[in-house]
Amino acid sequence: MGRVFLTKLALKNLLRHRNRTLITAIIIAFAIFYYIFLDSLIDGMTQLSYQTLIDYETGHLQVVTASYWEEEQELPLDNLIGLDEQILTAIRAVPGYLGSSPELAFRAMLSNGVNELPVVGKGIIPDHFGQVFAFAGQYVDGTIFQLGQYQAVLGQRLADLMQLEVGDYITLLVRDRNKTFNTIDVEVAGLVHTSNPNVNSNYVYLPLDLVQQALNTDGQVSKIIVKLANAKAAKRVAGELAGVLQTSDPRLQVYAWDDLEAVTVARAKQAANGLILVIILIIAAIAIINTVILAALERMGEIGMMKALGMQTKEVVYTFVLESVGIGIIGGLIGMLLGAVGIWALNLSGLDYGAWFDLDMASYGIPIIGKIYGAWNPHSFVLVFGFGVLVSLLASILPAYWAADKDPVKAIYHR
Repeated sequence: MGRVFLTKLALKNLLRHRNRTLITAIIIAFAIFYYIFLDSLIDGMTQLSYQTLIDYETGHLQVVTASYWEEEQELPLDNLIGLDEQILTAIRAVPGYLGSSPELAFRAMLSNGVNELPVVGKGIIPDHFGQVFAFAGQYVDGTIFQLGQYQAVLGQRLADLMQLEVGDYITLLVRDRNKTFNTIDVEVAGLVHTSNPNVNSNYVYLPLDLVQQALNTDGQVSKIIVKLANAKAAKRVAGELAGVLQTSDPRLQVYAWDDLEAVTVARAKQAANGLILVIILIIAAIAIINTVILAALERMGEIGMMKALGMQTKEVVYTFVLESVGIGIIGGLIGMLLGAVGIWALNLSGLDYGAWFDLDMASYGIPIIGKIYGAWNPHSFVLVFGFGVLVSLLASILPAYWAADKDPVKAIYHR
């Protein structure tokens, strides 16, 4: 029989059994909707966490010594960088340069005179710091200090834990480069609240010259953080800058923001979430298999009659597969429409996990505070639609062969 006739027959069967067609299509549609919606949410969450890290911790590039990078989690006071003018000039000359901020990071015990809490201290140059990090407008009280002042800035949440306000005095107990204990006594100059929980809870910012003196680091810093006009160019610029800097100091390396451990972990989580989303689509395959088997059982006599009239097994299979593909297309179109509406609603109002579910995203390793918005990813729409149709096709083949391979006489008298 001709393919045109078989195609018309398959379409007729879709309309003839419209309730079953619609139910199966809706199952596929919701599987596709959940994939699109969750993919958008995860992508939006990932992009927001990347931007939060860039804006408040990592910048786009980090210039460090290779030895320091290997032990960065320990915040060592060895293998530091001298603020050589030749190095700074080379950094300022990179394409898309917007600013650079030297940083001397160290571990400390914060005391308010009554209680103590471990924190990470960061010595900075205020003017340079403001060129790289998005702290402008994030002060809930007070302001930034200047070099030479015995003052500090810390997060609002940390201040609340230690019962501190602007104007209060704090003491930082530190160990200098020679492993000797020392103290830094400063006044709280400003309190900030950002979208980065580390800034809000763990960091204390102080004038760089004060920190260098207390830690006996002879004008050196842990790293130089660089901000670029285009985050996507960071990898290329890092390679070019490293080649220039190593001519003056072979120890120096330049790392792009997406080389950082926090970003690597986020990508691993995204891959794991992708696996979960694929499982959702398996539901669609199960729905298709059940639909084909039920259709075959209901139409066994019809199948036997068609085979008795000369229809070949492959033609019967073609009819069933075409029906399943049609269901997949219908479900895919509905699912994409629902997905688009879902992402639009997500971007309109945002999703605030903290307010709705009383969740602290930072406790799950996601550096985000506040609302999460979805990301439009046309590739996901095309991918999941194509995958849904493909699943519908593949899932129908074996049940279709099972139905079409019956003996015509037995099929006609099947009960």
